Amino acid sequence: MDEKRIAGLSGITVVDLTQGVSGPFATRLLSQMGARIIKIERPGSGDLIRFWDDIVHGMCSGHAWVNPGKESVALDLKGESGQEVLHKLIERADVLIENFVPGTTDAWGLSYDKVKAIKPDIIFCHISGFGQQGPYRDRSALDLIIQGEAGLIMTNGTPEEPAKISVSLCDIAGSMYATIGILEALFHRQRTGRGQEFEVSLLDSVLTWTGYFPYMVWYGKGAPKRVGLHHHTMAPYGPYPCGDGTMVIVAAGGGHIEMWRKFCQAIECPDIFEDPLFETNALRLANRQSLDQRICEATQRHSRSHWLDRFHALGIPAGAMNDLADALVHPAITERGLIKEVDSAVGKVKVFDFPPRSSETVSVNKLGPPLLGEHTRQVLSEIGYESEQIAAMHAAGTIGCAPNPTGVDHG
Repeated sequence: MDEKRIAGLSGITVVDLTQGVSGPFATRLLSQMGARIIKIERPGSGDLIRFWDDIVHGMCSGHAWVNPGKESVALDLKGESGQEVLHKLIERADVLIENFVPGTTDAWGLSYDKVKAIKPDIIFCHISGFGQQGPYRDRSALDLIIQGEAGLIMTNGTPEEPAKISVSLCDIAGSMYATIGILEALFHRQRTGRGQEFEVSLLDSVLTWTGYFPYMVWYGKGAPKRVGLHHHTMAPYGPYPCGDGTMVIVAAGGGHIEMWRKFCQAIECPDIFEDPLFETNALRLANRQSLDQRICEATQRHSRSHWLDRFHALGIPAGAMNDLADALVHPAITERGLIKEVDSAVGKVKVFDFPPRSSETVSVNKLGPPLLGEHTRQVLSEIGYESEQIAAMHAAGTIGCAPNPTGVDHG
């Protein structure tokens, strides 16, 4: 590593009690910023995301996505011995994070007051579906449930049929706010010397991502309707068919008359520009079906490459409608080196690099997604347990252990 450029969170240790996506994606980001992530999992079963599929050389794709860069310690937290180990880990940690149903960690003796007694300046982050208080406190919350409760599904899809958002948007929203909150808390601790407890609700998080939709409800005429691949407030805006069987996405909507004029010039349809039915953005929205029909007739005259060259030459925002396989070999992604490979128990595994690029800090992609309990022996030895004690705890089922197949030094 370049000595002049270090990982920004180098020296920070996170004890990670999370599972699934909402917590693990947050700690994945922290690991890429240089934090050491000690992932606590149930002996025998581990994080539930490990077993959703087996498509990555026998490893789950979700595990390969959210858990690289972490050390796995298999630990039973329901017994005193496991809780004792956890307390010793907390003594050496900067951050503790969990995403269980509220009240679960309290039952393990992990209220904030008790955690603070172990490590006074600890930062304790809670992630839950609906918050730590209130009438929905005790409810489990998978991503689809939050999408439904947040009204997202009813804004997504075609006018005829709603659709879920394909990625785990609500989990990711919670992860991003948890990461931001942890970074803020670390900065606050640096200035004041004080740790803190904070919580993130998935419902809160994703509602703040709904953009201008709430303003339609608050100040408009009700909830936004489903518009498929179009835009709720601009036209033309969306994908249009090309003569070679592909689709081109173009965004020439809005109230800017010059952009509208250029678009009509680009598709060689001055008559559309002069048509009073399409004179303003509001009129274009009201007459979108007729407008789109005329645009489709124009775009089908030439290939997508023709239209992209023409739109770009005139400064009109446009792009290709790719499938994911195309996107993963996109020239911009390839040039930026976003996709890396790391070692894992099942061989080389592709991971995404940390998207922010800095002149002062570097991202970290050293460890692959770990085996369940891959680092149990090493981590316990670091906090004072002798090999005989570790063997006895393993025999009693307090911990789970797995070999370290990569040979990577995780210290």
